[in-house]
Amino acid sequence: MSSKEQISKAVSLLLSSPPGEVDDVFNDIRGIVNDDDALQEQIEPVLAESNMQQFLVVDVPDRESKVLITPYNQIEEGRYLDPNTQAVFAFDHLRRVASDPQDHEDSSEDDGSKKALRAALQQELNTYVEAHYPEGAASVFVHEGSLVSCIVSNKFSPNNYWNGSWRAVWSFNAETGQLNGSIKVKVHYFEDGNVQLDTQSDFATDVPGSPQPADSKSMARKVAKLIKGYEAEFQQGVNDGYRQLSEKTFKGLRRTLPVTRSKIDWEKIANYKLGGELANAEN
Repeated sequence: MSSKEQISKAVSLLLSSPPGEVDDVFNDIRGIVNDDDALQEQIEPVLAESNMQQFLVVDVPDRESKVLITPYNQIEEGRYLDPNTQAVFAFDHLRRVASDPQDHEDSSEDDGSKKALRAALQQELNTYVEAHYPEGAASVFVHEGSLVSCIVSNKFSPNNYWNGSWRAVWSFNAETGQLNGSIKVKVHYFEDGNVQLDTQSDFATDVPGSPQPADSKSMARKVAKLIKGYEAEFQQGVNDGYRQLSEKTFKGLRRTLPVTRSKIDWEKIANYKLGGELANAEN
């Protein structure tokens, strides 16, 4: 395997990094490769893909606006759209810094009703995320004719040996009335071990009252209500799964009492062992 292929395989590990630990994995890769110039050539596109997968939240300079970095608002390599302020900005994936905001007329939003629906859905999701995700953010984009809503909420606590991420993507086609969604949750716990939860669920439904013409705010409320319902259902399912693990699965892996049906006196066993060792020493 050539040096370039080795670096490529090492760099690809970034895409499977646990949430909040990309920097740690990157530093480990630097130590393995030990060639920053060669690493620099291949790291940036992988970091870009990783940042877009993680829905990185950035502040748009001079616009007092936050937006997610995703594949759905990428205009060209290294430049992204903030639909709330109609600004396109540059983003450095290595340093995670936004710069050079410029006014932009997004040709994909030439339909006035679609633009109004996007703004109304953004407002509904802002209220929802603020109420349910203390560390969360949401962005709504027009992508390939559909409204794509991205929601992310991260909770990083490396000092307590865990990090977690919630990511959801919801695509609403106003012409067909179809709503499709996908939720991904990833949690990494690494105190005296390495345990990960990595789960995903997909959803599909029709939005009531569509695709007939409707008031944008009314339609946005219907879409947001469905999103809230499915996300609550998914979260409850995760909670129930953990409860079953604790109450049934883990208990089934251990014997409550030994075959004698009496509890083990560990202190007495320790004394037996010590006595045996002393007897062997005398012999």
